[in-house]
Amino acid sequence: MKVRQLLLASLALPAACAVNDSRIAQRAETRLLGLSDVDLESCLGVADQHAVFGHTEVLTYYGTSTSSTAVSFAPVLGGMGLTYGAYCHATFRLDDGRVTRVLYSGEKNATGAPDAYCAPIVRTCLAYLDQHPAAGPPRPAPAAPPAMLPAPFKQVPSSLN
Repeated sequence: MKVRQLLLASLALPAACAVNDSRIAQRAETRLLGLSDVDLESCLGVADQHAVFGHTEVLTYYGTSTSSTAVSFAPVLGGMGLTYGAYCHATFRLDDGRVTRVLYSGEKNATGAPDAYCAPIVRTCLAYLDQHPAAGPPRPAPAAPPAMLPAPFKQVPSSLN
């Protein structure tokens, strides 16, 4: 029974990590919007590819991963191993010097965890922005509260007049 539990746990642990990585990559798609070009490159490093089209820049970062999982049942019975790899291209579109879009492409999905292999590209940058909120993109000013309108007058019944 313990061997079965150990086998199931060893298979579930990588999946849990992949789901967390998926959440990191998805959060970066919105958290990095508005970041300046200088802040983006300071945070992620120099892009692997950089193209300019008028007032639009496209920066692409490459990430690769090779993962392996091995389970050994006993020295006599042997074990099994699984090795797999993936890659991600994280592309940032900047209009007038600000990030306006984050796109991921490549073999970037783990089982049940979309974009999980893109997390290593953005993880450090998100952690830095979480620790130093002033370093991130400008936050929109809070909306002004709605104007207070006077409550409608209640009509007094004629019997009270």
